[in-house]
Amino acid sequence: MIVITIIIVISWAATTWLLIRRNRRNTGRLKFLSEAVAGGDFSFTFPEDDKRRTDQVTAESLNRIRDMLARARQETIDKERYYAQILENVRTGIVAYDEQGFVTQTNSAAATLFGLPVLTHIRQLDRVSNGLADLLLAAAAGDTRTLTLHNGDSTHQLSIQVSQSRIRDRNIRILVVNDIHNELDNKEIDSWISLTRVLTHEIMNSVSPITSLSESLRTLVPDTSSELYKGLDVIHSTGRGIEGFVESYRQFTHIPTPAPTLFYVRGMVERAVQLVHGVPEHTCIDFRWSVEPEDMLLHADENLVGRVLNNLLKNAVEAIGEGDNGWVEVRAFLNEREDVVIEVSNSGDPIPPEVEERIFIPFFTTKTDGSGIGLSISRQIMRLSGGTLTLRTIPNTTFVMTFGG
Repeated sequence: MIVITIIIVISWAATTWLLIRRNRRNTGRLKFLSEAVAGGDFSFTFPEDDKRRTDQVTAESLNRIRDMLARARQETIDKERYYAQILENVRTGIVAYDEQGFVTQTNSAAATLFGLPVLTHIRQLDRVSNGLADLLLAAAAGDTRTLTLHNGDSTHQLSIQVSQSRIRDRNIRILVVNDIHNELDNKEIDSWISLTRVLTHEIMNSVSPITSLSESLRTLVPDTSSELYKGLDVIHSTGRGIEGFVESYRQFTHIPTPAPTLFYVRGMVERAVQLVHGVPEHTCIDFRWSVEPEDMLLHADENLVGRVLNNLLKNAVEAIGEGDNGWVEVRAFLNEREDVVIEVSNSGDPIPPEVEERIFIPFFTTKTDGSGIGLSISRQIMRLSGGTLTLRTIPNTTFVMTFGG
């Protein structure tokens, strides 16, 4: 009986020892698995050729868990890359920052809009506009701001929207930045077009009957030297002059619908420069032009785009003045977004700030014989062509045509 009891105790002790050993082995495996996964290491494999069935099943299960975790991690990495690629290619600026102002995520569009090569902390925005960092740090979810920034040669009218999210016990604010300068310009152009249509319609309705009636009454006066005839002639001539004046403004509201085709930019630029350069009064002006790459193609209405370019060249020559030595340069190239850009620069006197602000307003002109619609029509053509026309005054007066901007 004693022997049996001893055998039972020994068996129980051996079994217990084996269980403890196996438990320690499995605990070690689990600890190794958790530490390796936490360190991002999925290159390990637990041996599955153990003679003990239970150990073999455990190793197989742990390897399956490793494979599932590895797949989940890779899927997360792929999704992050995918979303980062989307974020990098949108033209909307995105900046994510925590409560301390540290930037956790941004894209190149935001850096471009703010004019900063790198954005790691929200305090860096104080270089762009004093007090902007404090404004954003104090902003609450749903806040919207508009801001005008002068970034080098360009001006940006920014719309800033703030939202908030909580990630890993951290409050993250997400800043959405859009350049609404073109949107505001388009609304302004639409307003001017509506106003011009109303004015030209009303003026023509009032003047046309006067012109027609004065012409009819002139035929009834036999004495062409009489005061009555002369008075009617003055009324008729004045009426015709007003009709011609109004008709010039109608061009602003009746621009033909563009008929886009694919054409070489080089040929259009060369023809435009030769046309202006061929005028005898312009022989003292140095005309320069370049197109890079030389085989650059543009999908737009060549006639309308050529009209804009000719108008800008005409203005550039007038800015230099007759008989003055100077230069006019046309430069066509692709910007960082692969948009076609055509710049027309001149060495004439700089444009005063008060004129610069109003230069695209319809009917505004500094010329005694100007109508004030040339640049307005040019900007409208660019708008209808899906592009923009802007002015840069540093270092020289430069009008910039951007297609796709």
